[in-house]
Amino acid sequence: MNMNKRDKLRLPERKKSQVKLKKDSAIYLPTYHFLKGEFHHARRHEAGLIRDDDTEFLHQYRVALRRCRAIIGLLSPLFVPEQKLMLQNDLKTLMQKTNALRDLDVYLDNMEPFFYALEHQYHQGLTLFFNDLQDRRTQQFHEVKDWLKSDEYAQQCAQISGLINEMENEPTPAGEKLCLPTAQKRIWKRFSQTLSLCQAVGYNHPDEQLHQLRISCKKLRYLLEYFAPLFPGKVIKEQIKQLKTLQDSLGDFNDSSVQITFLNQYLAQQKPDSKRYHAITHLRKYSEKLHADHKISVVDHVSQYTFAAHQKSYEKLYQP
Repeated sequence: MNMNKRDKLRLPERKKSQVKLKKDSAIYLPTYHFLKGEFHHARRHEAGLIRDDDTEFLHQYRVALRRCRAIIGLLSPLFVPEQKLMLQNDLKTLMQKTNALRDLDVYLDNMEPFFYALEHQYHQGLTLFFNDLQDRRTQQFHEVKDWLKSDEYAQQCAQISGLINEMENEPTPAGEKLCLPTAQKRIWKRFSQTLSLCQAVGYNHPDEQLHQLRISCKKLRYLLEYFAPLFPGKVIKEQIKQLKTLQDSLGDFNDSSVQITFLNQYLAQQKPDSKRYHAITHLRKYSEKLHADHKISVVDHVSQYTFAAHQKSYEKLYQP
């Protein structure tokens, strides 16, 4: 054993909520405990993130924050408007501070496919590209690390915790409503919106429509996962599985779109006769072809998702 190599921290395990969803209980209390638990779970990743033990610490930190933001947005009547706005803004700031670092982690963790995509003559330029990304990553990491240790960050986290606690102490009229009818109403509304977006998708439609569909699918999945304890396990697992298949396809399409934008921005900073420029120009062509292929795949998956059989299970469980 190498005694000079310090032990790495383990990723925290998500703890079960103290108050579970029940069909005939008020919705505000389990939602309060969910938000409280998720935010605490996010913060338990800070030590591993600061030590830079594993990129998964940052990823899971952001996943927990995203789950908080999603539930706050999807169950907005449970919050006083000012309380909701402050919570969303504070959580958004926490996410934005780590956006660039997460994007760079994704690129650097997936270098191999880039080299396979290009001929050997462009590998030197590609190596220089990844060296640049690593330098950017080092800079971004130190900025995030300093921010996590700052008084500003501590104050913002304290404000988020305080705002969440207000939900328990001062529930809104919508928060007093029962879990089951609230779940049915919210899921049916989001499913109807998602289905409408699916029916408008075609090969010749702009990419922005698919972006909107991807967001709607994410919101529907958050609702299904959150309210899963209230419904038959087998049915809701199948609904989530069907949705995940569509989400994966939409995610690949979005990733290739983001990648093209990123490469264009990088190219704009390079000299046209440089090795970096030639390598990334060819990588962009590869990405553009991949993007077009993903769009075909997305349209096929959307068609499969809109089958009547899928709709019937939603109608049976959630339709008013």
